[in-house]
Amino acid sequence: MWDELGAAVQVTAAEHIATGELCAFNELSIKGAPDSVTHQEDTLVLAAHRGHRLGLLMKAAGLLSWHERFPLSANVITYNAEENRPMLSINEALGFAPIAYEGAWKKELR
Repeated sequence: MWDELGAAVQVTAAEHIATGELCAFNELSIKGAPDSVTHQEDTLVLAAHRGHRLGLLMKAAGLLSWHERFPLSANVITYNAEENRPMLSINEALGFAPIAYEGAWKKELR
């Protein structure tokens, strides 16, 4: 369950049955003790498969399975770009709430 660095990772994936293609996935990870904060890492749905609620299904299935493995990890943190409204809507539907905002600045020197 734990790797040599003291971390556990779970990947939940969806297969498009007709083609055998993996079309969506979700990652959750934890470091340290079983009651540590869980980090919701990547969630990705291939462009051709978007619009079928796979992102929501991947996150929900992953969280349910994760809770069975790590019932003491009561807090899950996820990160999203403000312009990624589809994923923000999924997070809101699953009960995530914003706790912080981060910005990045860029200047091109010519």
